[in-house]
Amino acid sequence: MKKLSPDEQAEVIRFAYRLDAERHLTGRELSALAERMTNGSYPAEAALVREAIVRGFYGGEPHA
Repeated sequence: MKKLSPDEQAEVIRFAYRLDAERHLTGRELSALAERMTNGSYPAEAALVREAIVRGFYGGEPHA
């Protein structure tokens, strides 16, 4: 992904967000994201992973 242009990276990220919003993650997927978050070097990456975990656990639609 690092070899993609910034516009291509942004499109990949948008796609991933749309995909995440459509389904809940499995326990294995949530565990992998949690491990990635704790092992990440960049605060921005950790924030994105944390958001993905929340969406994957609760789903993309607000329940309040």
